[in-house]
This record gives sequence, C-alpha cells and structure tokens, in this order.
Amino acid sequence: MATGWIVFDKALPSKPEVSIISRALGISRAEAVLACMMVWAWVDENTTDGVMDGLSIEDVDYQARITGFGAAMVSAGWLQADGRGLIFPNFDRWNTETAKQRLQKSQRQRRWRSKGGAASTGPSTGASTPASTEATTTEQKRREEERRYQEEE
Repeated sequence: MATGWIVFDKALPSKPEVSIISRALGISRAEAVLACMMVWAWVDENTTDGVMDGLSIEDVDYQARITGFGAAMVSAGWLQADGRGLIFPNFDRWNTETAKQRLQKSQRQRRWRSKGGAASTGPSTGASTPASTEATTTEQKRREEERRYQEEE
C-alpha cells in the first residue's frame, strides 16, 4: 500500500481528462488536479490493486471535497463504479510499489547521467557502473531507501 508519496505526472494539468472534470464541475484545472491528487492519495492508502469494495462515488466526492467529483472521474474514464464498489483503472501503472520503484530507478539513473556517469556518445566500453564492493540484500536496500526518504522530510 502506501509509501508516503504518490507519483505526480507534470503533464497532468494538461490532460484531456482534467478538462472533462473541470468543465463538468465548473472548477479550475488546478482545482481538478488537486482533487485528483487527494483522491489518488486516499486510494493509495487503502488498496493495493485499485479496487475498493463497498464504496461509492459519494466517498470519492468526500475525499475530493467536491460534490460530483466521483461522477466526473467516471465520465473522464479515471474511475469505474458499480454496486460492489470502486475500481481505479490503471492503478498499477502509477501506484503500486513496483511502479514507484521503476520511477525511483529512473530518477537515480537520470541523476547519475547528469553527473557525467554515462558517456553520451560512442560505443559502449563495458559495464556502466563499477562492481559493488559488498553484497546487498533487497531488505538492506529497502531500509536504505526508507532512511533516505525520512531524511528528505
């Protein structure tokens, strides 16, 4: 479930779905983006697969603090609702631990490259990173990531 953060795509404010939501509710795009982030943070806290049994679009309205927001998300294609509960399509693309790990890896790689870690031209000359001096387990890496995250706060 939650890791204390969710992904924000810088293109979100210009997505057509945000236009659909903001027009449907008569709110600004900025308000629609903020409400989406509030809803997605709530979803990330409460599900591992984007399915929330027993809840309704009114619960989405409550989390967004905007009446009609759940219905607007449905019309934009970012939410499905039926008698059993809520489904957030493509949840796994952005909110699973694997998605967040992919993002973190991408960010680390970008920082490494910006520091001159990778040659920008020419053929590969071998390994892109030096060999590790000690073995690191997955658990050790997880603890290190958590410690770094807490230090950033």
